[in-house]
Amino acid sequence: MKANFDFNRLSESRKQELDRMIADFSEAGCLFVEDLFLEFLIDADNGIDRSDDKLVATFDDECGHELVFILSQEEVHYVIHAISEKLDNIVCEGGTPFGEDENEEGIVSLSPVNTEEELDMLLAHVLGDDGGGADD
Repeated sequence: MKANFDFNRLSESRKQELDRMIADFSEAGCLFVEDLFLEFLIDADNGIDRSDDKLVATFDDECGHELVFILSQEEVHYVIHAISEKLDNIVCEGGTPFGEDENEEGIVSLSPVNTEEELDMLLAHVLGDDGGGADD
């Protein structure tokens, strides 16, 4: 069962802001974010809601560009759809932005996360991880 999300809940200015950040974000950064949220999307399509409108994910790519979005179903789906479209266009154009010396790994920071336990809880929430985590 594939879930349908109302992207009209996002304002046009917010969509434009997300589009601008995604356009500037590197291919490596886009691949990283897409891979990280794959399980989130699969779970959402299966009726498992791991979203939280009070949490924000911030990603920095190797070029210093930032991608910030709320972990709501609408924003996550909008961002991942836009990233997938961008990556599809890069593949179709045959371009690869990677250089020999570029660092292809992004940095992830999630807020508001102040302790290791909060980070473990957030990752378990977003990724559906039932094991591991910080000790109480």
